[in-house]
Amino acid sequence: MEITLASGLELALVRIPAGEFWMGAEFWSVQEEPRHRVILQEYWIGKYAVTAGQYAAFLRSSGYPARPIQLELPPGKANYPMVNVTWYEAQAFCRWAGGELAADGLFKGWQARLPGEAEWEKAARGVDGREYPWGNEPPDASRCNYAHNRDELTPVGHFSPLGDSPYGCADMAGNVYEWTHSLNWPYPYQAGDGRESEIDAGPRVVRGGAAYTYSGYLRCSSRVTNDPANSYTTRGFRFCLSPVHYGS
Repeated sequence: MEITLASGLELALVRIPAGEFWMGAEFWSVQEEPRHRVILQEYWIGKYAVTAGQYAAFLRSSGYPARPIQLELPPGKANYPMVNVTWYEAQAFCRWAGGELAADGLFKGWQARLPGEAEWEKAARGVDGREYPWGNEPPDASRCNYAHNRDELTPVGHFSPLGDSPYGCADMAGNVYEWTHSLNWPYPYQAGDGRESEIDAGPRVVRGGAAYTYSGYLRCSSRVTNDPANSYTTRGFRFCLSPVHYGS
């Protein structure tokens, strides 16, 4: 499915079916333990990270305040992941894109937002508990941008289909870390326990590894945290549309 944004830009979405999956891992980090089963409802998630071109369209159309570093779109970079965005700015984009979809009368009552980390992880690894989006084979330069194997970030979808997840999501390992909706709370994951609050303070979880990280950080279960008010040159984000409402 594709959402048509302002200026005719498309936002490609992938359907993730309802059901259980394995979340977390054993013997890697206490942050990822215990490995446990999580049940999620159906949702849709971005096939790619939000691009610089899509974010520029959001700024033009919405009037959302932009910081100087976000105002100039480098030539030839429209299809690269948008970086230098805070958690709050990423959330604002998602709400705007959801409004664009709502204008078509689809998915009434669903919420547009960043994916919770359970939603992000299921989209990345599927239901078989695999280590990486493509399976259990170690990363290499044909599947993802990691460990400084490229001089810069790569356009979204550059490693498709070899690096794709079981559902067809691209770039969920390497290139840029991605903001999730979730606060950094210990496992087991329970969406209703307060970790998905939008008003509580605390670090937010980012997922997926980046162009400079090594293989361990590219695993689907790896968890890293950042201050939601900060922005980074290696942090991007992905859109999510779900019948489950997070916040308050």
